[in-house]
Amino acid sequence: MYAVESGKENSQINSVLDAFWWAVTTVTTVGYGDIIPVSDAGKILAIFYMFFGIGILVIFLSVLGTNFYKKRFEADSKDISHAQSLILKKMDDLEKNQEKIEQKLTGLLDSFNKK
Repeated sequence: MYAVESGKENSQINSVLDAFWWAVTTVTTVGYGDIIPVSDAGKILAIFYMFFGIGILVIFLSVLGTNFYKKRFEADSKDISHAQSLILKKMDDLEKNQEKIEQKLTGLLDSFNKK
């Protein structure tokens, strides 16, 4: 930006520090407006800087949101897995009890039939 804007009439970017200040405020989407480009090339370059800043912000927020979602989803998945294991254990217990009842009934029927 310094190379594009320095030396232009009414330019507010007269040093590398001014250009750096402008770039940081533009890319971070703060945009104080205290330093602005005056040339057409500077304005076009500013547009690219603005989209770059917004793109970085979007990427950061999407990564952050994805991580929160993954942690939440993994926690829910663990809860579901725990519930599934409890259900399977109960089903095994029921099957064992059913087998015991069937054996007792078979024994009762055999003893009843012998009498």
